[in-house]
Amino acid sequence: MSSTAAPIRIDVWSDVQCIWCYISSARLRAAIARYRGPVDVVYHSFQLTPDAPVDIDRDAHIRSHKVDPARMQQTMNQLRQLTAQEGLSYDPDRTQPTNSRQALQLLHHAGALGKRADLTQRLFEAYFAEGRHIGHVDELLAIAEETGLDRNDAATALTDQRHAGAVDSDIRQAQQLGARGVPFYVINNAYGLSGAQPVEQFLAAFDQATHR
Repeated sequence: MSSTAAPIRIDVWSDVQCIWCYISSARLRAAIARYRGPVDVVYHSFQLTPDAPVDIDRDAHIRSHKVDPARMQQTMNQLRQLTAQEGLSYDPDRTQPTNSRQALQLLHHAGALGKRADLTQRLFEAYFAEGRHIGHVDELLAIAEETGLDRNDAATALTDQRHAGAVDSDIRQAQQLGARGVPFYVINNAYGLSGAQPVEQFLAAFDQATHR
């Protein structure tokens, strides 16, 4: 692949509370590292549970799903194995479900400063590995600082809701494209992929896009 080739555009829709988005993000990074041409990744918001409250009783939340405990434990063990295979940390016993809307708005703020990819990964780690409450503004601002963002600027962006419309626009766009969940990818505005695809599938989609 020539270094002068036009970059492949990858549009990514995800929610920072989506375990498959967490896993898939590592696979996408691996695919990009193996691909020989330039790649531009454009991030978009999606909310899996838009009506969720900010503060959720975790145990009651688990019971409400009426899942057999043995089956749930099996699922958690499988997810631990999958995340470990991708070099990711995951501690499901510490996760704190919440409403992700504020986190998504903060991601748009980071995007305006060229740090959305960094903050996306940091939020994934904070939620899935560290058990931090990403629905609480103080926690979000601390994570923003850890990613190199100015705390006061981030606080202002959340207070004035300047990115709320962008979050809604992203969600509408995904729905118009037929996405009912995430992760969801569009390659060069032509090829759609959904779910946590393996690295080889990403690479095949990249090649297909370049030869279209």
